[in-house]
Amino acid sequence: MGTATVRRAGEVSILEDEPMLARLAADLCGELGVSAVTFDSPAACLNAAREFPPRALILDWRLRDQLGAAAFMAVRHRYPRLPVVCWTASQRPHLPQMILHDPMTRLVDKAAGVEQ
Repeated sequence: MGTATVRRAGEVSILEDEPMLARLAADLCGELGVSAVTFDSPAACLNAAREFPPRALILDWRLRDQLGAAAFMAVRHRYPRLPVVCWTASQRPHLPQMILHDPMTRLVDKAAGVEQ
């Protein structure tokens, strides 16, 4: 993870620093017939998105050393209509308004596997 580059536009970008969860998300995309590329750092994900715009972004809100906020804001600024799935272990009250009220973002509870 992290060193991968998106090979073509239209792939799903997955920003997740836990390898098992990144693989799960990529496998789910594959089951749906959609190719996906995983990244474990916001910088790698955003660099790839500049050259090859993704079809959607699956975003872990709490990364190892940082929040996914910077990646979310950069992607939202560049691609205002890009679907984002923010999957997180953070409870809804602890998430910022920019995520909670974004019409193109869906929240998924990692533990329960359901939309918050």
